[in-house]
Amino acid sequence: MSEDQPELSPAELARRIDSFWLRFREGEAALVLKPVREQVEEINEVLEAHLEGLALEMMAEDGDQQVEMIATAHGAKERFPLLMDFVKCAPPLQHYSLSAFRTRTEKPDFPMRMGDFELATSDILIGHFADEGQVGIEVMFDRELPSDMQDHARNMAFIMLDHVLGEYDFAIKVGAVDFVEGFSGEVLHSTPLHQFAPVLDGFWAGELGHTGLFPSGEDNWTTLTIAFESDGEGNHSIVSVNNSANAVAARPDLGHAVELRLPAHDHATLDAARDLQDQIATRLEVQHAGILSHTMLRNGERMANYYVGDLPAALELIEAGVRAAFLADSELSSEFDPSWSRYFEFAG
Repeated sequence: MSEDQPELSPAELARRIDSFWLRFREGEAALVLKPVREQVEEINEVLEAHLEGLALEMMAEDGDQQVEMIATAHGAKERFPLLMDFVKCAPPLQHYSLSAFRTRTEKPDFPMRMGDFELATSDILIGHFADEGQVGIEVMFDRELPSDMQDHARNMAFIMLDHVLGEYDFAIKVGAVDFVEGFSGEVLHSTPLHQFAPVLDGFWAGELGHTGLFPSGEDNWTTLTIAFESDGEGNHSIVSVNNSANAVAARPDLGHAVELRLPAHDHATLDAARDLQDQIATRLEVQHAGILSHTMLRNGERMANYYVGDLPAALELIEAGVRAAFLADSELSSEFDPSWSRYFEFAG
């Protein structure tokens, strides 16, 4: 959404998604007969008018009656929820299949040309390191670059990273990206870009511990005492971090952070808040629908942060629990946080 336009409501976005797919289905039979380039241009003109920031790419040859479409947000994380809703709401199509996010290229060793300048993925070295739950990377060119092509080469490298790692993984799993002339001490070894995807996967699941598997048994917790500047001198907050949640951090189906705040100004209200928040965590985790990532006791409130996939279902479950417990003054909020930045503010 451009800066001078108001943010659209969920109801309006849903209406626009339905309107786009209705128009697509009405014109599908005629659209598939056109050259692929014309199909892409025509349908993206319509899509941009309905849902700014999304695009459709097509994998096909002219004359194909079955066309593979990929919906993309061009790596803009704030558009990912809209993109996923857009794909989820797509109707059955006769000539087109649809998936979300540009996937990794099957041939990562490729060149890219800009005018007379050519750069290959094998010309780019990647150093990686742990970066607050994500993978930080340093990028170094393994060849001389013309002085007037430095900026172009960096832009080309970003495009190549997106193709080699895939749109979702590059946006969510990769943290800081720095272009360097020599690797820092954080980098233990470098890898040519065309060989980096499996290195990223191994580091993500191995060194960072993001296996994607829900923890079994008792969760492991760490308790921190933190002084926030805004709370004034002598006031401290107690943060409890679920270390076991690290295993499922940044899973694509656990991208929504839900925060439940309950009064905890004395022993009785603290116990009631803890009991309810733990009960909600158990219900979510038994179904693998979500996980309690951390809690905070601050200024007479106990906050619990959950990561969930099906946001409406999770909110309904939590609201029902609050009503059943007859707890007043509860506060429930949510945001899309696919990189688990709330969690890694305290974890690690």
